[in-house]
Amino acid sequence: MKKLCMAAAAAVLALLPSFGTEVRAETGSAGISAPAPKPNKGEMRTIKKRMHRSFLPGKPSDAVVAELMKEIGTDGSFSDVDYSSEEFNSGGEKRKHLANLAKLARAYETPGGTYYKNRDLYNAIASALAYWVENNYEDPNWWHRIIGFPKDMMVTVVLLNDDMKRYDKELYRKCTDYLLYSWSVPKQRAQEGANGTDICKFTFAAAVITENETLLREVIEKVNSLVRIAAGDREEGIQPDYSFAQHNGSGRQLYLGTYGREYIDGVLYFMEFVAGTSFELAPEKVALFEEFFLEGVAWGWYKNEMDLNLCGRGLLRDNTGPSFVALTQRLAALGTPRKEALEGVIAMMKGNRELNGNKMYWRMDYMVHRPKGAMVVSRMTSTRTVGNEAGNGEGLDNYHTGDGANYVKVHGNEYTPILAGWNWKRIPGTTVIEDTRKMPAPMWGEGGAGGSDFAGGVSDGRNGVCGFIYAKDSLEARKSWFYFDDYYVALGAGINSQRGDAPAKTTVNQTLLAGKVALADASGAASDLAGAGNTSPFSRLWHNDVGYRFEAGSAPAAEIYKSGKRDVLCISFDHGTGRQGGSYVYAVYPAVGRGDFFGRTGEDYRVLANTPQVQAVQDVRTGRTMAVFYEAGSVQADGLGALSADKPCFLIAEGSGGAVKVTVADPYGEKRTQESVSVTVEGKSTAVPFRNGGSSAQL
Repeated sequence: MKKLCMAAAAAVLALLPSFGTEVRAETGSAGISAPAPKPNKGEMRTIKKRMHRSFLPGKPSDAVVAELMKEIGTDGSFSDVDYSSEEFNSGGEKRKHLANLAKLARAYETPGGTYYKNRDLYNAIASALAYWVENNYEDPNWWHRIIGFPKDMMVTVVLLNDDMKRYDKELYRKCTDYLLYSWSVPKQRAQEGANGTDICKFTFAAAVITENETLLREVIEKVNSLVRIAAGDREEGIQPDYSFAQHNGSGRQLYLGTYGREYIDGVLYFMEFVAGTSFELAPEKVALFEEFFLEGVAWGWYKNEMDLNLCGRGLLRDNTGPSFVALTQRLAALGTPRKEALEGVIAMMKGNRELNGNKMYWRMDYMVHRPKGAMVVSRMTSTRTVGNEAGNGEGLDNYHTGDGANYVKVHGNEYTPILAGWNWKRIPGTTVIEDTRKMPAPMWGEGGAGGSDFAGGVSDGRNGVCGFIYAKDSLEARKSWFYFDDYYVALGAGINSQRGDAPAKTTVNQTLLAGKVALADASGAASDLAGAGNTSPFSRLWHNDVGYRFEAGSAPAAEIYKSGKRDVLCISFDHGTGRQGGSYVYAVYPAVGRGDFFGRTGEDYRVLANTPQVQAVQDVRTGRTMAVFYEAGSVQADGLGALSADKPCFLIAEGSGGAVKVTVADPYGEKRTQESVSVTVEGKSTAVPFRNGGSSAQL
């Protein structure tokens, strides 16, 4: 198709209609403060130059430019883009128009290139811009018009803004109005988290190129407001425990790996562009942002991969790990006050340093344990939280992702190579009904919440215990995890199923098969697993530097199946159909060699209780005792005597004699009515207040 000539371009521009809600940066109408004061032109132009340099890299080849120019028709549309579809998310196809424009704009603005300041190229870009704003495309998915389209269009408008002012003032006005539309809608301007920073991005760009300082300061004020600790139960963004939440309509949802990444990129976008100017973010906001990296981002990362729990519906997307290295490097490069600590995070991300300890994200019913050489997580849900959502054709098998997911990583690649083909009713750590029914898709989190208020855990920074009451699909269970220095114990009790047509199963692990699987019977004799599954009982199993120990009376099964071309090892318990009062006990030793694991002798731990009322484990070496009290109760522990609590709680007790430290946490989150719990150790009692994140007392 022929290119649009200058006369035709002018004709198209003359026909452009104004938007129903027009926003003119010069006048500050439709919600933008007006009139704008005389701008600080020096700083504004410095920021504009930075933006121009930032958007310029990526110039296409001359051949690509020539081909794209040929594809622009007399009306300004691209012949290879389908503009006609009105289906949900058809905006993804239409965004090719804006991607093409960005390529052409880079060719036009790159000095020394064949098409640098080429007037024919400018005319082609102008005609395509005019086509876009004239048609003002919408999509049943609101995100495209409010965020996706203006975010993509921003690149072209920033790169060409000077020449547009010179040649096509009316087109320039309409393009900046287009960028400002989302800001003019109060509902959209109030967006939080990643969506909020995205809307600020293109509004910021429009403010900079129009040198509207009033608007620019409003945008920076909004960005400052987005760098905050969420207050409301469903508020998105950085949570009080430094996790990140988005799409909280059905309950708080962990979402650091995708939406959190966009949020971080958005905040850094502003920090980089305004560095050294009077528009910089407030110091306290910078400090909070750094803390978010140190207490949130760092803990969800292991060996170049983000924890699967943090990826929302994007579990099957490409690994987001490298992008978080780049984000952390960008923040450190700004020379913020905690630059040295951030460089430590970067070293950890690159595998040059370990992060060890235990952290409970009480806001999300999520615990991370980092023993030497490994990372282990427990993901629970309650009436306050949801598992990974589904949406936009992704995450359709995510129904059980929040039902006790317990991933164990030593090498880092234990799961991601097999996710697309694994059994989604065998997520590690979960106890679910395994039938042939299609699982409901938790669309945007709906149906992904837990069935009980009871969920959470408590950590002393090194060790921790977490648990929840699972209640879903005619199945109930008490499930808990006790994390000690180099191993953890998983307990299940009160497994009650109303289903007589399908068994309840607990999955210990479902992981990529990597090398031999070694089994040991009760006598301790070890042998390699032969064939696709075990044919005789075993009490220990070792595979890929992880050891599993099963208590007497347990009947675990180990089987190997195919996921595409890869072999998968699945270790599980079958509790049978219509089961009442089922239970399990097992311990997991991450980062242990085969010889060291099978060579371990004696007791590492004692299970003090595993009932629907209380689950408790004591470490033999240290005497540290951890318990989940589902109701008021007591257990006997060596060196502590009767350890009791008068209310449901999570508890860690360590020490002896007159120096026993107890750390407690409330299992009911913001739904609690409990102010404190009375804990008794060796006949001594004290009231320990419930505080978010846990609190301690000395007896």
